[in-house]
Amino acid sequence: MESPPQTLLLITDISGFTRFMRLHPLSTSHARQIIVRLLKALINASSYPLKVAELEGDAVFFFAPIDARAAAAVKAQMLRFFQVFEKEIEALERVKACVCGACTSVAQLRLKQVVHTGEVSVEKIDRFEKLFGLDVIVVHRMLKNSVQSDRYILTTRSAHDLLGGIEGLQPLSHAESFEGIGSVETLLYDDAMITQALQATPAPMAAASRSSTWRWKLEMHLNTLLQFLGRPAPSPLSGR
Repeated sequence: MESPPQTLLLITDISGFTRFMRLHPLSTSHARQIIVRLLKALINASSYPLKVAELEGDAVFFFAPIDARAAAAVKAQMLRFFQVFEKEIEALERVKACVCGACTSVAQLRLKQVVHTGEVSVEKIDRFEKLFGLDVIVVHRMLKNSVQSDRYILTTRSAHDLLGGIEGLQPLSHAESFEGIGSVETLLYDDAMITQALQATPAPMAAASRSSTWRWKLEMHLNTLLQFLGRPAPSPLSGR
């Protein structure tokens, strides 16, 4: 019997989210809007063959049926996610919509990525696709690891073999034991390696224009006002 195709599972996760959200009410409103803007930037930066499986608070869970052609496209996007995320952080730093704890500490946010491959079942629920399977559990367990950093790529051996390594870098062997799963062989591209890889990668799009900067400030304060008035704010994640 022919084995089912491998599915790549990738989670981009914002490090520092919990600390960032534990602020007084005004800061919490702005923190939420900042996190949503960063998540939207990651989604907008994604393309074939990646599809969004779920938004999970401070993370985007992507998946893709994978083959040799698709693997190269995914690997390029993994570095692109770091570039886009960090460009958004730079833009938010320049804007500084106000002096609240969220707007003044946005530079503390970092991005990490965990990657695994395996067999999954995809069920259609209304207009959404829901992923099931042990390997879906594995990739989520990978976020709870012993890596002493908040900016990295952690892959299982199966994902690394399928995607191939990042050119010019030798990942660190990093065995992990995950609750309910046991020991899993993983490979780590640490903070310094990510920086080295990005230095050799073409830069992303230019920073936000002045008009979009003022629009962002207006949206921030309008949404905060609506929240305090008990009125629903427009969803910042609507549209791409």
